[in-house]
Amino acid sequence: MNEMKKTALVFILSTLCAGAVFSIDFRLLLDNNIEAENSYFSYTSAFIPWFSWSDGQGMSAYLSGILSLKYNKYEDDISDNDGWREPVLLPELGRFSFTYRSSQRYSIEAGRVEYADALGQTACGLFDGIRFQAATPACRVTAGAFYTGLLYKETAKILMTANDAVEYVQAVEDFSGYCASKRLLAFGRVDIPLMEYHNLSFETFAQFDLNGNEEKLHSQYAQAAVEIFTPQNIRISGGFVFETMENEDGDFTASFAALASVDTDLPGSLNDNLNLTAKYSGGPMNETFAAFVPLTTVTQGMVFSGTFSGLWMAKINYAVRLLPSLFAEANAGYFGRTYSETGSDGSLYGGEFWASLSWQPLEDIRATLGGGVFVPAMGNSNSYGTDTLWKINVGLLLAF
Repeated sequence: MNEMKKTALVFILSTLCAGAVFSIDFRLLLDNNIEAENSYFSYTSAFIPWFSWSDGQGMSAYLSGILSLKYNKYEDDISDNDGWREPVLLPELGRFSFTYRSSQRYSIEAGRVEYADALGQTACGLFDGIRFQAATPACRVTAGAFYTGLLYKETAKILMTANDAVEYVQAVEDFSGYCASKRLLAFGRVDIPLMEYHNLSFETFAQFDLNGNEEKLHSQYAQAAVEIFTPQNIRISGGFVFETMENEDGDFTASFAALASVDTDLPGSLNDNLNLTAKYSGGPMNETFAAFVPLTTVTQGMVFSGTFSGLWMAKINYAVRLLPSLFAEANAGYFGRTYSETGSDGSLYGGEFWASLSWQPLEDIRATLGGGVFVPAMGNSNSYGTDTLWKINVGLLLAF
């Protein structure tokens, strides 16, 4: 849309909303991504229009959509699966929310909104529902309720049960095959500032299985997180989460997870940063303690495909801004299993190494290049075979 059309639209909206002071903005993003690994290649092109509006008095709205076309090529020596696959054109509603803010006191947001739990390990992404946040002299209180059954399953990645996994891999042929596992979740959170720079968070949330099949799984989570800043500009954060679960037979199990992170900007003339992270999630132990099951499934490595369930990991990450428009990052991680598995030689999965570059010469152009390997030979488990796994990602984002 040219400048004349944009000016005309602003004039028309100003006339319809006589006396109101507001702002609008809208853009189109073209996101191109290439991913290549041992026996797989994909190219995805996505058109992402977005629109935002604010009345200048606390009311605002945001709407974004995604129309993506994905080409896949497999080389797995399976005749029915080998070679290029027919591209799939998929529409998706992105973030779509209405927000009301009353100065600094409280806000209400409804629609498809962003949410992440206090530790960022159990539930994160876009969810359909409502969220309320209020600030008091002593703390900030947040509460909300969401439904997952209208989300696109590939984006939501809700794989809590074996039935969820079966539905996830099915081809999208109709709306029911498009949507994620049907679950209702509600949460409450309190963030307490400590001595101006530090923060303590407590959160509880529960999810209820609404899929209507025999493999029901309800779960509840209680978590605590702390964030500390030292005079040496070191940020220390960590916390734990305790989970309880009930299946369709009413059997009760429990699990837990924890993480710790140290982050600091390094001294010197370089604009660089170093981060150390350690994570632990419980695995199946007995009839009482089961594997930790997060709501959303997030792989814990760039090449390594393991998720945050029955897993421990340690990672070091170094990031540096080489030029005002050029950013580089490199990390190394190691992964292991937190439980014993029959038929496996050991519990060490192996090590991963990854590096990436991000270049943004103009505000409307951003290019990325990343690559790395996961080496099972550095461990003693046969879960991922013995061959080195590799992956390369190339991305180009254009804004209009």
